[in-house]
Amino acid sequence: MADALFDTTVLIDYYRGDVGARRLVDAVRTGVMTASFSPVTSYELWIGIRSREEELDFLAVLRHFEEAPLTSAMARQAAYWLRDTRGRPTEDLIRDALIAATAAVRDEVIYTRNVRDFLRFYTRVQVY
Repeated sequence: MADALFDTTVLIDYYRGDVGARRLVDAVRTGVMTASFSPVTSYELWIGIRSREEELDFLAVLRHFEEAPLTSAMARQAAYWLRDTRGRPTEDLIRDALIAATAAVRDEVIYTRNVRDFLRFYTRVQVY
């Protein structure tokens, strides 16, 4: 297990030069803290990649992180949270629930810019 799970926003903001995101990622790169990422984050990153250079940059950063594979326990937790939503949950809501469930099952804090998106599922959420 890691100290934290980084949401997609941390990695995108890091790539864009955001100071807070750089501070967090650099803490992982230097061993000050450990962090994981969800396969859902890989999906969200790769769907937005526009060049081979950008892909290589993300691969270089992600090698410092632990990939937190989705498990059936995580899928059940996300489904449990989503059962209470009205109508059919959106793709964005499903992705957020899966990321939150990953952090919950692993007992990790989620770092994100989108605190509100995760607080509807999980309370251990930090903005950077």
